[in-house]
Amino acid sequence: MAEFILEANERKAGPQSQLTEIRKNSRVPGVIYGFKKDSIAIDVEYLPLLKILKGAGTSSIVSLKVGGKDIKVIVREYQQDPVTDKLTHIDFMAVDEKRILTTFVPLEFVGVSKVVREQGGKINIKTEKVHVKCLPQDLPSVIKIDISVLVDLGQKLLVSDLEVDKKVTIMNNPNDPVVNVTMPKKILIKTVAEEAEEAAAAEAAEGAEGAEGAEGAEGEAKEGEAKEGEAKPEGDKPAGDKK
Repeated sequence: MAEFILEANERKAGPQSQLTEIRKNSRVPGVIYGFKKDSIAIDVEYLPLLKILKGAGTSSIVSLKVGGKDIKVIVREYQQDPVTDKLTHIDFMAVDEKRILTTFVPLEFVGVSKVVREQGGKINIKTEKVHVKCLPQDLPSVIKIDISVLVDLGQKLLVSDLEVDKKVTIMNNPNDPVVNVTMPKKILIKTVAEEAEEAAAAEAAEGAEGAEGAEGAEGEAKEGEAKEGEAKPEGDKPAGDKK
């Protein structure tokens, strides 16, 4: 398990103007709370915190160095600016190595599904993280899911299919869907449209052929009528008719 260490300054809770000044200095205000410990107001350097969030997320223990103390914590929550997405506040929860904690662990999807590769199926992720409880030392950073077992359209994996250590309990409903595989809607819509277009073209072609056949028959009939109505020249009269 990777070790995450972060330096923090203890601060006194103050007015909004103080928090604004902290953020201007590329630091993020925050708080540590939990497990019979009094809440501690802190601030941490922006970039190191960003690296911690990317690496540890909410499912890894972080050693927070505050005023000569080493406090084991997990990231509980963080806030971001709605416009810039910059971090504006961070909440850490202190953990006791002898006490069970609850938190969220992200799911990592690995492998390649045969039905996706060969039939153009689409993987639909229904759940990206699960709620777990365990001792801090047993907390997994991620839970991996092998999607290569999905070999048929409509097949799915449930929470009950997730494989974790016996020391870890997943608190989600076992019947909740995690991932499934379907045919993309765009492909289905395109196929139906193409079939309808082809059917209309075939029907139009048959109609055109029928019309051409009818016109040809009508022309032949008119030609025959014209021949029957033609007058015979006088020179063709029988010799007996001459006077």
